[in-house]
This record gives sequence, structure tokens and C-alpha cells, in this order.
Amino acid sequence: MRHRIPEHYTVLVARTGKEPLTLSFRPLSLLVLALVLVGTPLSWLTITMVTLVRSNLQLAEENQDLTETANEVLVELDSLDAEVSHLRQRAGLSQESRSQASPRVPQGGVAGDASAQTLFQVAQQRLPALATDLKAQVKPALEQTLAAEAAAAAAYPDGLPLKGTFEVSSEFGLRRNPFGRLRYELHQGIDFKGPYGMPIHATADGVVKRAENSGGYGNHVILDHGYQHQTLYGHLSKLAVEVGDRVERDQVIGYLGNTGRSSGPHLHYEVRRQEKPVNPRYYLPLSDRAQNSH
Repeated sequence: MRHRIPEHYTVLVARTGKEPLTLSFRPLSLLVLALVLVGTPLSWLTITMVTLVRSNLQLAEENQDLTETANEVLVELDSLDAEVSHLRQRAGLSQESRSQASPRVPQGGVAGDASAQTLFQVAQQRLPALATDLKAQVKPALEQTLAAEAAAAAAYPDGLPLKGTFEVSSEFGLRRNPFGRLRYELHQGIDFKGPYGMPIHATADGVVKRAENSGGYGNHVILDHGYQHQTLYGHLSKLAVEVGDRVERDQVIGYLGNTGRSSGPHLHYEVRRQEKPVNPRYYLPLSDRAQNSH
């Protein structure tokens, strides 16, 4: 015989000297209410726990990203530090590197995780010293070095004394005497054949040391370029500069002529290093511009 849950209960509450209270209820409804009352805190607790877990996972992911970013910042600082060391060397300063990376030094041990906060603190400590070094020492010294190198490059006599088409009529070194051709002589420059009055250009920046007519050079100009270099331009028809003038590369200093010991209109060009003539071909780009007449 099956027991059935009554659909309706009536409870009488006796009161002294008063009518009893009558309470009626259905057991199924009461059970549902009890489940709802018990289930609500459980549901809230479950939702709260899921939310906290998600938040922790998100924070852990963000912290990992932040740590990776901090590591990248330190790696970039190491690269920048290496570049600063290179610039110090370029500027002639003593080598000072604050890089923490030493890949060629034997190292080891158990690796521990460095927090993003620690990594950023290290980067924050290194940046001011790096910026101060760049601004106070490296930049001024490098500017001076670059200026000196630019001046040396501008004073290096590797320009052409003639523009346009011309010929090399006599090379540097031994040659036959152009007057009679009976003996050999040492030619201390290169002769360029060109039209009379053709402009002659300085082959580098310099100061006019001589601008005169004398000896076998006739009208000639000597430029002192510094850095132990001088150039001479001989047999000019006319001078365009005076002693003490400061000239720039490609500036016109005179005009091609036939003065002095010359058998025809041409430019005698010399390069002197430490007061001694050297072959101008070591300095000038002549292979594609000048034809040898011999």
C-alpha cells in the first residue's frame, strides 16, 4: 500500500481562554519555497565564485602581458646602451657600458620569475643615467668629431681642377724633356690639356698660400688644405685669388694658360703631402673623365 502525501494540512494552535488559531498549508508549496530560500544563497555564491575566478584569470593574463612588456623595455635599453657605447667610441670617449647583458660570460642557475614592477623599476633607474650620458658627454663630443671629420673630408683634395672634357697630356713621374726630348726629367704633377682661359677650380677647401708669377710655374696658385695637404695649379693665364683668401671646393681660382715653362696651353696640377709631391691620380677620379693623349 503506497503512502500519499496529503495535499492539505491544517494545524490548530491552542490559546488559553481564546479561540485556537488555524493554520492551513499545502506541503508541496512549502517544499518549493524552502528550496528557493536555500537555493538563492547557493546560486549567488556560485556566480560570485565564477566572477572572481574570471577576474583572477584576467589579472594574471594582464600581469603576464605587463611582465613581457617590461622585459622588452629592458632588452631595448640594452640595445640602446650598446649604441651609446658605439657612439662613445666614435666620439673618442672612454668606454662605459651599463648593459646588464653579458652573453659571452658563463652564467647559469635556476631561473626565477621577475615581477613587472621590479623590471620597470630597473628600467626607470637606468634611463636617467643613459639620457644624462647622451646629453652631457656623447652628443657634444660626437658633434665635435663629426665637425672635424666633415672639415677633413672637405679639405681632402679629391675634386677635379677642370670641369667638362679635357685630356691628360703628361703623367706624374719620369718623362722626356718636352723641350728637345733629349733628356729625362721627373714630372711632379699631372698636365691637363684644355682650351685657353678655361676656369680652374680648387679641388678642396683651403687657404691661398701663394698666388704669383715666378719660376717655371708661371702664374700659379698654391692652396694649403691643412691635414698635411697642399695643391699647386701652374701656368695660369690669370689669377682669381690672392694670398690669404679662404676658398671652397670647386671655387674658381684662376684660368688655364701658357705662362712659365710651358710648351702649350695646359694646367700643371700637383698634390703635395707633407711638402712632398705625390701622384694626383691617388686622389682624383680621372678614369672616366680624362683621356690620356699618349
